[in-house]
Amino acid sequence: MSADEIKGEYPFAELAKRQQRQPRGRGRPLKGVRREATTVYLTEAERELLGRLQVDLQRYFAVNRSELVGVAVAVLAELVDAAVASDALTSNELEAFQAWTMEQVDFIKLENQKKGRGKGR
Repeated sequence: MSADEIKGEYPFAELAKRQQRQPRGRGRPLKGVRREATTVYLTEAERELLGRLQVDLQRYFAVNRSELVGVAVAVLAELVDAAVASDALTSNELEAFQAWTMEQVDFIKLENQKKGRGKGR
């Protein structure tokens, strides 16, 4: 049986070309999601909170601060979309809106605690 008769096999030189890897630059490989540069002004407390969140999550997977801000924006957008759809968003200033979001987080925590107690029974 000749090499031409065996499907999926390649001559050595062609196989070597297919297996040749492209040289990578230094640092982490690109994640495939293109991000645009923007400026976000954080208070010292917000900056520290973002840093602690990053450190906590990096124990489980590689993440940078830009990605965390992206996740936060997506979660906040979902909360607001749901509230607007049900006409439940009545905040008219930032402090009231922040209090409303924390109420949503507290509700989620409460629901998770209820689910956790039900599993042990």
